[in-house]
Amino acid sequence: MKKIMRIALVVLGIGAGAASLYTYQLYKNVEQTANAIYEPLTPGPIAQTQPAQQAQPAQAALLPAGRTAAPDEQKVEPQGEKPLSILLFGVDKRGADAGRSDTIIYLVSNPELRQTLMFSIPRDTRTQIADIGGQDKINHAYAFGGMSSTVRTVESFLATPIDYYVKVDMEGFLNIIDSLGGVVIDNERAFSYEGFQFQKGKIALDGKMALAYARMRHDDPEGDFGRNKRQQLIIQQLMNKAKEISTVNKLDKVLADVGASVKTNLTFDDMKNLMFHYKAALDQVHVLRINGQGEMLNGIYYYAVPEEERSRIKSQIDAVLRGTW
Repeated sequence: MKKIMRIALVVLGIGAGAASLYTYQLYKNVEQTANAIYEPLTPGPIAQTQPAQQAQPAQAALLPAGRTAAPDEQKVEPQGEKPLSILLFGVDKRGADAGRSDTIIYLVSNPELRQTLMFSIPRDTRTQIADIGGQDKINHAYAFGGMSSTVRTVESFLATPIDYYVKVDMEGFLNIIDSLGGVVIDNERAFSYEGFQFQKGKIALDGKMALAYARMRHDDPEGDFGRNKRQQLIIQQLMNKAKEISTVNKLDKVLADVGASVKTNLTFDDMKNLMFHYKAALDQVHVLRINGQGEMLNGIYYYAVPEEERSRIKSQIDAVLRGTW
């Protein structure tokens, strides 16, 4: 019996050592991927805000260190459980083109409220573009100055600072969805697109189907707004997946796909902080819509957002940041 116990203890010891080694290696893999996808924002001139956006941001203290002069030059200290904002940005590449900034989603999370506010900014929204001193479609900011210009432009449009950005190559995004085992969404209306049939109701999507589901726009009665809602559904399901313990077992594959398709100014420490302190904020995700109207200027279509609507959206953001929502 004692011999059997010794053998059992040795086996358990080997198992524990192997588990520790695997955990350590997994940790190092995550750290390496985080370092590989880290891309700080570059400094640029402070764009003049529009008339409706003259108020000082209520949460200026949340700006990453150095943002007023040289973004991301200094290390960002972990924010604990303070509210924070993230700009999700999708670049859609097809064939050999350089890519289009088709998806702009703003998230503001408050762990103490256990709530997150999410909304899409229509890509045709006409606003002041950072760094060029003129107005254009908001998604053109990426062409003028990459993510740094995009972040500054959205900050000006919302009159609110952005803590972090995450840029995703939509073609690579499908691999991440596959790595997580796909997503299940509740589809509002049946349609077909790029050879796929999407029935009304609960449907399971793999990566290729999810990308087609998120892309369709012209056959949607709501146009860009319909597409934005479908993109938000996928994002919400991916956030739910991120909270599942079973996802940890898929981390190696997910990390490989993330490294090939994501850039962010989140450091490894920032990511750990989000993992430990911000899961609760995903318990309730509230989706808003930015209201406006289409207009033609010099033969070009724009989406015009009135000043009172920008003020309404900003008041919702501020309420989440202050914890009074």
